[in-house]
Amino acid sequence: MSPSSDPKNESPRDLDRRLDEEIRFHLEQQIEKNLRAGMAPEEARRAAHLKFGGVESAREYTRDEFRFAWLEDFARDVRIGVRSLRRTPSFAFAFIVTFALGIGAPVAMFSVYEGVLLRPLPYPDSDRIVRLFQISDKGLRGSNISEPNFLDWQAQTKSFEAMAEFNRWETPISGIKDPVVTYTSAVSRPFFDIMRVRPALGRTFLEDELRVGGPKVAVVSNSFWRRMTDDPSRAPGSNDTLRIASSVYTVVGVMPPSFDFPLGVGVWTPREENPPQTSRTAHNFQVIARLKDGVSLDSARADLGTVSRALKAVYKDGTAMKDATALPLLEVLTGTARGGINLLFAASLLLLVVAAANVSNLLIARAQARTREFAIQLSLGATRGRLVRRSIAEALVLCAAGGGLGLIIAAVVLRLFLAVATAAPRTGEVALNLGSVLFAAGLSFAVAIALSVLMSAGRDTRALALALMDSTRGSSSSRGQARARHSLIVVELAITLVLLVGAGLLAKSLQAVMSIDPGFSLDNALVADIALNWDQPLPQQVAFRDRLMEQVAALPGVEAASYVSDFPLGGSGYANGTFTEMTRPDEFSSWDQIRALSPEERAARQAEANYRLAGPGYFEAMKIPILRGRGIGPEDRPDAPQVAVISESLAKTKWQGQDPIGRFIQFGNMDGDQNGMRIVGIAGDIHELSLEAAASPTVYGAAQQRPVKASRFSLVVRGPEPGALGDTIRRIARDLDPEAAVRLRTMDGAVDAALVGRRFYLWLVGAFSVVAFALAAFGVYGLISYSVAQRVREIGIRKVLGAENRDLVAWIVKGALGLAGIGVAIGIVCAFFLGGVLKSLLYGVQTTDTTVLATVALLTLATAAFASWLPARRVVSIAPTESLREG
Repeated sequence: MSPSSDPKNESPRDLDRRLDEEIRFHLEQQIEKNLRAGMAPEEARRAAHLKFGGVESAREYTRDEFRFAWLEDFARDVRIGVRSLRRTPSFAFAFIVTFALGIGAPVAMFSVYEGVLLRPLPYPDSDRIVRLFQISDKGLRGSNISEPNFLDWQAQTKSFEAMAEFNRWETPISGIKDPVVTYTSAVSRPFFDIMRVRPALGRTFLEDELRVGGPKVAVVSNSFWRRMTDDPSRAPGSNDTLRIASSVYTVVGVMPPSFDFPLGVGVWTPREENPPQTSRTAHNFQVIARLKDGVSLDSARADLGTVSRALKAVYKDGTAMKDATALPLLEVLTGTARGGINLLFAASLLLLVVAAANVSNLLIARAQARTREFAIQLSLGATRGRLVRRSIAEALVLCAAGGGLGLIIAAVVLRLFLAVATAAPRTGEVALNLGSVLFAAGLSFAVAIALSVLMSAGRDTRALALALMDSTRGSSSSRGQARARHSLIVVELAITLVLLVGAGLLAKSLQAVMSIDPGFSLDNALVADIALNWDQPLPQQVAFRDRLMEQVAALPGVEAASYVSDFPLGGSGYANGTFTEMTRPDEFSSWDQIRALSPEERAARQAEANYRLAGPGYFEAMKIPILRGRGIGPEDRPDAPQVAVISESLAKTKWQGQDPIGRFIQFGNMDGDQNGMRIVGIAGDIHELSLEAAASPTVYGAAQQRPVKASRFSLVVRGPEPGALGDTIRRIARDLDPEAAVRLRTMDGAVDAALVGRRFYLWLVGAFSVVAFALAAFGVYGLISYSVAQRVREIGIRKVLGAENRDLVAWIVKGALGLAGIGVAIGIVCAFFLGGVLKSLLYGVQTTDTTVLATVALLTLATAAFASWLPARRVVSIAPTESLREG
C-alpha cells in the first residue's frame, strides 16, 4: 500500500471522498446480490440500505477509527456550536454572564488561597524554617522566650542546623529626611543564615559588629531604603546613617523587596550589641530555627521538648517554661487568617454551584426547544455520540467565554479584597497569575463536561424519534427534563439559603460586637500616639510628657486632656504581671522578702493584673466611670503618697465581698518601684485587646509618682471638635522635641480599626450571598416563565372552563413555593453544618440562631413567590382564544 493510500496520512477531504467511494461500492455490491436473488430493483436497493444501516453512521464510525479524526470532528463541532450560538445571542449572553459571575469569585479566592496559604515563603527551603515556642505551667503557648532558655536550646538540641532570636518593636527613627516610627528588630548572629537570603545591596553584620561596644550598624528593608535615598539602586555607604534613640547607626545592607520578616520591619540591628539577659522569667525574644537535613518536624519537637522539660526539672519555679514546641513558619504567619480564607473560598465555590445550576436550567430549556432538531439529525444518520460531542463542544464554547469574562470579574474582586484585607498576611504575594488562569480553565472545563453529561443523560433516542412525530408534547423526555430543572432550582435555593444564613450570622455578630460598651466614651475625642527617643534621660521624658499635656489642655475648645502608657484596643497586648497585697506601704523592701512568703501566703496575697500608668485626669478624659473612691488627680504629685486605681473586675476577683479601698499593693516587678500603692478608687471595666474579649483586671498607677522610661505613650484629648487640633498637637510635640513622632487617630476610629476583620468577612460573604440570591431569583423566574409558556394552551382551556385569573396565578405560585420549600428545608439542614465553620468568627450569636434562619427562609420563599408571580400574571392575562391559538 502506498503512503497516500494509508488513511492515517490522508487529508480530511481526501479521506471523506475515499470513504464515500468505499461505502458506495459496498452498497452496489449488495444491491447486485439482491437483484441476482430475484428482487425487484427498488426492493433490492431498499433491502441493501436496511442491511447496511445508516450511511452517515458508518461514515462516522470509520473515520473515528483513524488517527486525529476525532480532533477534526471536534473542531468542526466547535465551529457548528459557535454558529448555533450566534443565532441565539440572548441565550449565549445570559449563559456567559451568569457563568462569569459564578466563576469570578472562586478564581479570585483561589488566588488568595494559593498566594497566602499554599505558596512557599520566598526563602530557600522555607519548609525547613520553624518558630519555637515555650509552653507555660498553665499549658499556654507563649510567643516570647527567655534568653537563658534560648541559649540552652541552642547548646543542647541536636535537630536544628541553626537557631536565632529576634524581637520586633515600633521605634522613632530620625537622621533621615523625615522622622518616622517604624518596626525595628534586633536579631542574633545566625538570623540571616537561617532565612538564606542575602542583601540586594551591601552586606549583613560582620563578626566585630556582633558584640557589646561594637560598631553600630543596621540593615534596612527595600522600602525603608527608598525613603532614605533618592537613588535606591546604589549600595549604602559610610554616610548613610540613621538614628535610633541616641545611637547613630550606619546602614550596611539593603534587603530585597521580597524579604519581610518579621512582618513590617524596616530596620534590623545586631542583638549582640546589647548585654545578655539572665532572667528566665523575662520573655523578650522570639526564636526562629532551621531544621537539619533529614530531620522531621516531629523529631525536632521531641528533641526540643526533652531539653525543655529537663530545664524545668532543674530550675523549677525559676522558669515559667514546662515544655516547648515547634511550628512551621508558614503556619505561624498565616494561622490567624487561615480559617477566614477557607471560609471565603468555600463560600465562593458555593456561589459557583448556584451559577452552574442556573446555566444548567438554561441548557435544559434550550435542549428541550431543540428536541425536534435533534430528532431530525438522528433520522438522517447522526449517532448519539455525535450529538454528545456537539453538546460538549457547545458547552465548552460557552464556559470558555464565561471563564474569560470571569477572569476580568476575578481581577475586580481581588482588587476589592486587597483594598479591605489590610490585616491579612502575605497580601503582597496575591495576584492573578498563570495558576489563576489554569484554575479558571480547569473549572470551566469541568463544568462544561458536567453540563454536557447532564444534557446527554436526558436524551433518550426513542423519545427523540417520537419527537419527530408529535414534538414531544407530554413525552417522557419532557417530564424528565422538567424534573431536572426543578431539581436544579431546589439546589440553587438551598445553597443560596446557606450563604444568606452565613452572611446573616456574620452581620448579627458584628452588630453584637458594635453594641458592646467599650467602657469609655467614643464621642469628640482624639488620640495622639507619641513615640520618644528611648535613650533620653528620664527627667527629660517626664518633662516632655507633662509640658505637652499642659499646653494641649490650655488650647481653646479642649475640655480634658491626659495620657496613659497603653491605650485600649491597641491590639498589641499590655504589660501584665503579679502584684502582692501588703499590710502597710513599706512592708517589703526587697524581692527576697516576697519570695520568702510561704506558698499559701503568696496565693492569698498575690493576683495577676494588667498594669498601666495614667496621668492626672485620665479617667475624666476617657470618661471611664469611677464607681467608688476617686481617680488619679493633680494632687497625686511625686512627693505625695503613692496611689492606685483598680478596675471593677479586679475588685470582684481579688477582694470578693470585701472593700479594697485603702488597701496597699506592691507592683514593683512591673516598673522597678518597690514602694506600696494605696488603692483610692475603683474604675469601671474597659475592653482592651478587642471589644469581644472579656475585661481584664487592671491596676492604674499614677504616672507622675512612678515615672519610668518609655518609648511611647498616648495622649487623650476631648473637646467639641478634637479633629481640628491634630496639626496643633503635632506642632507642639515637635517644638518640645524635634525627634518625637506623632500618630493621630479619633477615638471612634480606634474602635473601627478593631472591627476591620469582622467587617471584611461580612462584606465578602455578603457580596457572594447577594450575587447567589440574585441568580437564584432569576433562576426561579426563568423556570416559571418557561414552564407557563409550555402550558399556555392548558391555561387557556382552564380559563374557558371557568378558572379565575387569581386562581391560576395562585396555582402557578403554589408550584414554585413547593420547590422553594424543599430548597429551604434542605438549606436549613446544611446551614446547621455551616455553623461549625463559622463558630470561630461569631460573637454573641448561636450558629443555630432562629431569628436569622427564619428571616432568611421567609426572604427566600417571598422571593420565589414574587419571581413566579410575575410570569404567572403575564400569562393569565392572555385572552383564552389567543392561548388556544398559541398552544
